Amino acid sequence: MEKTQELEQLVAPLRDDLLSGAAEIALRAIFVFQTMLQGTDQMPVAAVHSLLTKTARALTGAQPAMAPLFHLGNSVLLSVRGAATVTDIQQRCQEALDRFEKQLCDSAAVIADIVFDLIPPGESVFAYSFSSTVVSALANARSRGKYFRVVCTEARPALEGRKLASTLASGGLEVIHTFDNALGIVLPTCRAAFMGCDCVGRPGLVNKIGSWPLAMACKELNIPIYALCGTEKFVDDERLFEFEKHERPGEEVWDAAPKGVRVLNHQFELIPLSWLTGLVTEQGILKEKDIERYVSRLEVHDALKLESSAF
Repeated sequence: MEKTQELEQLVAPLRDDLLSGAAEIALRAIFVFQTMLQGTDQMPVAAVHSLLTKTARALTGAQPAMAPLFHLGNSVLLSVRGAATVTDIQQRCQEALDRFEKQLCDSAAVIADIVFDLIPPGESVFAYSFSSTVVSALANARSRGKYFRVVCTEARPALEGRKLASTLASGGLEVIHTFDNALGIVLPTCRAAFMGCDCVGRPGLVNKIGSWPLAMACKELNIPIYALCGTEKFVDDERLFEFEKHERPGEEVWDAAPKGVRVLNHQFELIPLSWLTGLVTEQGILKEKDIERYVSRLEVHDALKLESSAF
């Protein structure tokens, strides 16, 4: 199979995945890089560099709102920069993939330990959409003997909330699940709220649609709300707004809508950082003022700079 066709087949499931969180999809993207490197031993060095660039761009474009995909591709391209042999490219690429996977796993573990102290025992906490980081944090707290209930809503239109409820319940947690419009009934019963995050920048945090009203309601009700995210989700201002490119077909919301009705299906939105109690990261609980020091030192490979990323 031609490499371009193989790449499309590998990326398509990630592009169409509406249920998984950013970290979960990034872990699957590692396999895409590994697969694309297979059979490159006899290829020219320049061709292998080009293949990795195409892979990084394809993955970044598959889910523009999900910063870990961008950082994964960026780390690979920065690592292989200057490699003069195919063997060197392969080795550097695999080392970058291993580092990134370890970073994601280590980050989730540290975040889970921090969240343990944020969950009030014997109370209800709210969790929104689906995030593997949120799931691991709540499951960790339960495994360490802390008893609490998790309240969640469906997270329409893709219904990730059902995946969240099923996953938590299978891990022995008590879960109360309802529809999104019932937020005003169930949220006041909660003592803390948690959500994942797809990317963070100076202007705010990008997450699944529905996060904005949740954060606003928590602010109004004085309920602590935390976004769980490793620093691999921090991006510069331009990259942050790539989420605006992610509009899904309207048929996913209303099949066969009547003539004259345009159905909007935007999957992500921007939440002001000032509305959040904090960002729980592997570096601790960060506030809005802390974002600058991480964003300002980001190095972006030329091939992934927005003015250079068009196919």
